[in-house]
Amino acid sequence: MQPVPQVRVSAYLPFIQYMERQGAAFQQEFGDTLLPAVAAKNVEALVPIHLAHAFLARCARSADAADLGYVVGRAATVEGLGAFGRSLLRSLTLHDALGKVRSTFALYSSAERLWWRRSLGNVEFLHTHLYETGPGSLYAQQCALFLMRDLVRLVAGPQWQPPAVLITPRHDVAVTRHAFGTADVRVGEVCGIMFPVELLSLPFVRPLGGAATPERDLTAFEASAPANDFVGSVKQIIAALMAEGHTHLNSIAEALRLHSRTLQRKLSESEIEFSQLLAEVRFEAAARLLDDPRRRVIDVAFELGYADSANFTRAFRQWTGVSPSDFRRLREKARCREMT
Repeated sequence: MQPVPQVRVSAYLPFIQYMERQGAAFQQEFGDTLLPAVAAKNVEALVPIHLAHAFLARCARSADAADLGYVVGRAATVEGLGAFGRSLLRSLTLHDALGKVRSTFALYSSAERLWWRRSLGNVEFLHTHLYETGPGSLYAQQCALFLMRDLVRLVAGPQWQPPAVLITPRHDVAVTRHAFGTADVRVGEVCGIMFPVELLSLPFVRPLGGAATPERDLTAFEASAPANDFVGSVKQIIAALMAEGHTHLNSIAEALRLHSRTLQRKLSESEIEFSQLLAEVRFEAAARLLDDPRRRVIDVAFELGYADSANFTRAFRQWTGVSPSDFRRLREKARCREMT
């Protein structure tokens, strides 16, 4: 079974922040919109690409903006793309940054492709979605073009404009030309921007005030890549939605655009039940959260979707044979022994 195409929530922070500046009340205007809620808890969470693009389509309707991606993209920066964006800012040159894009973008999104190639003294910096997800993908791609320009501007200067912009037929040529201030807009099979090959060797200029990314954050980012199998994808989606209380089979199936019976059947084909998968995700999250001494057991229980600490403690004893409090003490003792 194929994995579920996923993307980091941080890719859509510019849209969430823009709509908030416009005074959007997500629950009132968009109904049960999960993306802003998930982003508030964990910008590195992975969500199905179709959910993210459905959110963008609702944003565009609410804002009545056919060029929403360009509007949002003007204020978007590479640094705002979570651990992935911050890792790019540690590059030495543009060539080094594009090398990182080539090697790590799959950790950021399994639903699209970002790459570059040389062409007659220029470099084509290209982007495409690998799956059809509806009109929201147009706005995502508009914003992506501006973010690609922002990356190049870190060596070329803040006023630099690409000599040519590449778009697909679904994009509006006049709107794109107005957004980039260039007359050379080319229609083809993929989107992207062009820049002179000489820019590749220029030193990278870190934005003023930019914070360095701790090495542990980059390691955690690399360890949480989109799963390459269906069951792993479902686990990641459960983990992303769990903090919002969406742990029921029907909720997860809806997020996957599947009927609950279809989801059960697909999991059964992999010889695992939904209840087992949910227990695995809850235990992994519980062990991580209990490592933080500032978190009370009852807070961990609520974050994992339990109605009270008693139910959480009962489930935790089934997983480990001890209570959450005892588990926390035992882990602390083990760490102390390792240090001595």
